[in-house]
Amino acid sequence: MMMESTFSNSGKTWLRRLAAVVSLSSGAQAAILSSLTQTRHFRAREHIMRDGTRDGSVQVLLRGFAYRHRYRPDGTRQITAFLVPGDICDFGFLSHSAVSQNVIALPASSVGQLDLSQLAGMVEKHPEIMTGILRCAAIEQSTMQELLVSVGGRTALHRVAHMLCEMHYRLSKVDLVDAEGSFGFPLTQSELGDALGLSTVHINRKIQVLRREGLAIWRDKTITLPDPQALRALCSFDPTYLRAGVPAH
Repeated sequence: MMMESTFSNSGKTWLRRLAAVVSLSSGAQAAILSSLTQTRHFRAREHIMRDGTRDGSVQVLLRGFAYRHRYRPDGTRQITAFLVPGDICDFGFLSHSAVSQNVIALPASSVGQLDLSQLAGMVEKHPEIMTGILRCAAIEQSTMQELLVSVGGRTALHRVAHMLCEMHYRLSKVDLVDAEGSFGFPLTQSELGDALGLSTVHINRKIQVLRREGLAIWRDKTITLPDPQALRALCSFDPTYLRAGVPAH
């Protein structure tokens, strides 16, 4: 891991994320753009944060992709969340809690840091920033609950389809889905299985089913959804849980 100071507009990624959930004044936008002056760079599969540690800063994923996971007593891994650019890596700073789970970079990734004293000054002047952060925390909780519903109640095919719909929706909100419906998805099928409670064989079979139906193509760490609406209909995907009360557009 490397660290550098930067005064570029690295805050644009975080601004885009917060602006998707709350209306921000021009002053708040300027504060966000200038806030993430420290950037850390991580190699693929490197720890961004470790379970049980404490960090006196807000850490925002700026580039790349990451996931949270926890080891079970038998040593197997449960992935509990995927992080896309603009997401806060851990919300323990809201309650002065230790990091609750390991956070791992998938490809090489960059993380911006914001000192808590600086955040306090920002939200005192622009309270809507904290509203946005809390809404993001609420969305994350809803996302984890939806993953629990998938693991506990959806068929294997619907679990895979639902996750692809969710990632397509989330990445579209930060302009990371192209006109053909394609987006970067740097997971292995084993890692997706660790999130959905499925074996790699199951994941592969369901991806092949979706390909044959013309609903999803997974090639070279890229997912393409030729017909997102049809895929949503297949698994009854409703993105309301990703909006935290924000009206649909």
